[in-house]
Amino acid sequence: MDLMDSSTLVHKVEFLNLNGDRSVNSCKQLCDLPDAILLQILSLLPTEDVVRTSVLSRRWEYLWTSIPSLVFREEYKENHSGRILFRNFVERALLLRGLSPMKVFSLSCVVDSEEYFDGNESRVNTWITAAIGHNVQDLCLYLEFGHPCTAYKIPRCIFRCGTLRELHLQMKHDLKLPSIICLPNLKVLILVDVPFGDDKSLEKLLSCPSLEKLSLENCKWDLEVLEISAPNLLHLNIVEYSSFSDIQSCQVRIHGTFIKSFDYYGDLHYDDVVLTSPSSLVEASIQVHQPFSQVTDHLCNFMKCLSNVKQLAFSIRSLEDMVEGEEILNSFPVFHSLTELELTDPDVRLESRALLLLLSKCPILRSLRFSGGVYTDSKRNDRILDPKPTCFTASLKEIKINCFNKTGCEMLAVRNLVIAAQVLDKVLFSYSPGPRKWQGRLMQSSSKLPGAPDQCTISSECEHWDYFCDCSQRLQFG
Repeated sequence: MDLMDSSTLVHKVEFLNLNGDRSVNSCKQLCDLPDAILLQILSLLPTEDVVRTSVLSRRWEYLWTSIPSLVFREEYKENHSGRILFRNFVERALLLRGLSPMKVFSLSCVVDSEEYFDGNESRVNTWITAAIGHNVQDLCLYLEFGHPCTAYKIPRCIFRCGTLRELHLQMKHDLKLPSIICLPNLKVLILVDVPFGDDKSLEKLLSCPSLEKLSLENCKWDLEVLEISAPNLLHLNIVEYSSFSDIQSCQVRIHGTFIKSFDYYGDLHYDDVVLTSPSSLVEASIQVHQPFSQVTDHLCNFMKCLSNVKQLAFSIRSLEDMVEGEEILNSFPVFHSLTELELTDPDVRLESRALLLLLSKCPILRSLRFSGGVYTDSKRNDRILDPKPTCFTASLKEIKINCFNKTGCEMLAVRNLVIAAQVLDKVLFSYSPGPRKWQGRLMQSSSKLPGAPDQCTISSECEHWDYFCDCSQRLQFG
């Protein structure tokens, strides 16, 4: 929200008297506005600037102490004096803050031996505890450690905070969880770079009763089976990097009858990923880094859990090495409900056996998107997609192509696609980011694709796409 939008706040309280007898309509300058509006404006500023407003006048002196959000960010390259100034600023802001509840507390800082009082109590923890004492709703902690052996334990009161709705935690340091975790209102949990060891209490954290969104990014645990059992989980995101390849003996079991979306990015080192109630899943995004032949079974089993999705974003390069073996043709699942497929690879080759395999498993597909572009290196003008996937003859209505530069190999790929898709309605094009290689007029009305079905047109119904003006002439293939 821009500061220029503050007028909308005035309209919302136009008929309310929020500051004694002062009417909003009678305000001549900024300081005449009601406290409620001034606090909204202050909440849009960096915390450092908010605190500086205390010197403006007597009215402003303590006004900032009631803002709903405090965001502190230490520059990691600060020198010693700069770090002292940062710590003093945080402590002064918390000390002077009023008793009103806190909506957001965000802290990004370095933790080292200098942060401790009397060798055992962390100053950082006193700040976090103060936020918990103000009934914080969103807690964001991004902690760096000055030395790998820094003895740090995160405050246990975090895991007993009844008002906490969102918890974002990023730190490359063992997280020791308490045996009892009580977060009845936690809806969003985002963990980044957090190692857990073999502590089973992790499963308690991942099973909070109100949890709706869970993200595990580059986290590590030494468990044979990880159970995720949040009963109201809707969205799950898992990111794993090859540096954590020692977790490959772990099975991940995801329980939840309401889960709607699942995103995975990594090397699929897990032994198995199991969705116990896959029927509720609507959309998924699967990006496997490398085409490892040893994870063929893992990937096939993983995809079987996603066979009911309606929308799928997928990188087919993970299939390239696998399609050489005939066994994958029988083990790869059919996506009976899939209507929207996005291929996220850069420059998908139309002759790819992996592409043909995937398309053959999508019998009712209606929309196909090449978000990184598509091309062919074949000299043939047609019959590259042979045999045609069922969806090309029965259901495919829309093809979207990003990163389209109108090169010869791209144009030939488009021609093959529109000829093969017998019930196609429209094709949408978007250029690559940066300077356009071809400057053409955007079409204002429908044009015909050469060689395409009679009903297939290019239309300008979406402002985010670029379109050719005279397709019958510009999309000629010789």
